[in-house]
Amino acid sequence: MLFVSMFYTYNNLSGIKFLSVKANPVFPKDEAVFEYVIYAKDTDRLSVEFGFSEDKKRKWDIVPNIENRVKATTPANMRGLLTPGPLLIFTSYPFGLFRGWSWIQFDSSCIVYPQPVKGAFETAEYLDSKEGGNREGSGVDDFCGLKNYQQGDTIQHISWKASSRGQGLYTKVFCGNLGTSVMLDINRLSNNLDMEQKLSRLCYMVLKAHRMHLSYGLKIPGVNILPETGESHKAQCLKALALFGISANDIK
Repeated sequence: MLFVSMFYTYNNLSGIKFLSVKANPVFPKDEAVFEYVIYAKDTDRLSVEFGFSEDKKRKWDIVPNIENRVKATTPANMRGLLTPGPLLIFTSYPFGLFRGWSWIQFDSSCIVYPQPVKGAFETAEYLDSKEGGNREGSGVDDFCGLKNYQQGDTIQHISWKASSRGQGLYTKVFCGNLGTSVMLDINRLSNNLDMEQKLSRLCYMVLKAHRMHLSYGLKIPGVNILPETGESHKAQCLKALALFGISANDIK
């Protein structure tokens, strides 16, 4: 029985091939999920465990002669590229008398977006996409945020609550005009914010502009994304924020 158990334990890991790995972008404090496509011939591999640590393994049964998808998770703690440690493959099948395992390091990573931090649109540059000139949306449908008061702004749009803080006058900005585009420019953010705080504010603004179906662009050092809409545009902007300051050689 010992010999049979040892044979099955060994055979349960033998011949497993990894075909690909991917991980969708996440935000900090989320779990990054790495999905592996694996293949094995001829026989079932039962109760094979995968994980990035001993205490986070998860059991999977591998069906022979087809592509199987297994997942392993690891916490995403900060913006940038998350490169997990080696993947543990473990089994004690069938009786738990023997243990077989292997650690495999893959050349893979997961994009981690900045943590969104709420902030008003006071730093946004509003552009009229029809006329090409600067413009503050004056519709009443959607409140975008605040901007510094400029001579000629409608007095009804002055935010007296924000202005009462003693830092000057602020005007409410509305985005009810569908012809209005928004340019989110890091250089217009407060100098009191450090770089990570600025990226977090811009991340929030990208998500908010997308929810409001605005045409928006993004300006950060080395990146100038023109105003556009849609899921792929949102992903492009968030990816630019996530990878800011990261060497191109580190991007997989």
